[in-house]
Amino acid sequence: MSQRQRDHLPPPLEIPLLGSRTGNLLLRPWFDRVTIRWVTRLFFPMSRGWAAAGVAEGSQRRFARELGVRTADLPRAATTRLLNAVHRTQDDYRAAREEWLETFYADSQPAQERLAAAESARERAAQAYMATRAYAFPIHVRQRLPGVAFSITDPDTVAAAHAHRLNGPATRFPPPPAPEMRQTYGVGGGYGEVSWLGWPSPGAGDTAWARVYTPTDVKNPPTLIHLHGIGMEMEMWRAQRDPVNALARDAGIRVIRPEGPWHGSRMMPGYHGGEPVLAFAPEGYLDYLQTWVAEAAQLIRWARATSTGPVLIGGLSLGALTAQIVGTVAAWWPRELQADAMFLVATSGDMVEVGFEGAFAQGFGLGEKLHEHGWTHDKLVDYRTLMEPQGPPVMPPERVVMLLGRKDAVTPYSGGLALARQWHLPSENVFVRNRGHFSTPLGLHQDPSPLHRAVEVLRASA
Repeated sequence: MSQRQRDHLPPPLEIPLLGSRTGNLLLRPWFDRVTIRWVTRLFFPMSRGWAAAGVAEGSQRRFARELGVRTADLPRAATTRLLNAVHRTQDDYRAAREEWLETFYADSQPAQERLAAAESARERAAQAYMATRAYAFPIHVRQRLPGVAFSITDPDTVAAAHAHRLNGPATRFPPPPAPEMRQTYGVGGGYGEVSWLGWPSPGAGDTAWARVYTPTDVKNPPTLIHLHGIGMEMEMWRAQRDPVNALARDAGIRVIRPEGPWHGSRMMPGYHGGEPVLAFAPEGYLDYLQTWVAEAAQLIRWARATSTGPVLIGGLSLGALTAQIVGTVAAWWPRELQADAMFLVATSGDMVEVGFEGAFAQGFGLGEKLHEHGWTHDKLVDYRTLMEPQGPPVMPPERVVMLLGRKDAVTPYSGGLALARQWHLPSENVFVRNRGHFSTPLGLHQDPSPLHRAVEVLRASA
């Protein structure tokens, strides 16, 4: 291995087919129909078994209790293999993570070789740990594991926690505090220098994290903050080619990729990434949005404090639903918390439909669970102002870009189009593809024109 390779992170992996002509055949509505079934019927159920194994401490009895089944109903050999694999890789990941923290926050700056080695080791350990959910497959075949361990909060409990926030704009999402945000040392990577930010979360009671891609030789770069969707945990898998992250190298844009509450290194024990959003619904959604909106605002403040360039807030799916709240409630925030532009992928203005009645929620039977615990459509609508943008965004319409899928059944196209019209977005800023929820963002690998438009808007807002 050459010196150049040793003192940099390895280049991101190419995603097979996406950048080729074959990808155009792949990214069609049929792909989304298959993917939503795979997510709800296979990936989430295997993840549920994996999460239960993570807190079972090797005990089949406790594992069964976590899943709500009898020990006798579990295939003993397959369960033992899962428990052993999760226990081993979980320990390895925790050790690699601890070494990573010590290295990237060392008192004196380590050599680039050491930083690259620590991140590569952390990444390998994280991927090995995440991949052990495959051991849950034979158990799922035998037992049909649930995708979500529901613990629905009843209307009275939710009212006690969130009803006071309904009093007006100032109480829905108040300006978050200004904590110390500690940036790690940077290490060279394929898209520029890579570092991380860590700071006390204003709502989750843990440490919030964000990866930062900084372009080389660019003074005061513009900043793009991009929020991920539910269950997306890029920090826990081998880095892959990403057209958003590539903006640091190709467009001189500083790119910040936060890790959402209950995802990745922030997973709640006994749950897989993002599961609590659904498991504790509707309070899970309310808590998640309340926390991530505040964390995104803190990142905007940090971006403004460290560069004079303009700031764009954006996101995909649940990340877009979060970003659009940031972009609207900022009207009641100081300038340092306001973004200059917005880029929303697969979004909607109707969170009640998306979160509780759409294809994703239906795939797990969330609607039935809510009804069993006293929730009606009207009661959910009572909390609409805490889940949806209220009024226009703080930036003018020409600084908001949307990418929507006409066949999207998760964040339905009608809800996104209605929001674009409500905000009077110019036609050149609204991109519509004949694709679904998953193929629409993946299409950026083939046609990045919506992303390029977002960059134009960001630069023009300087």
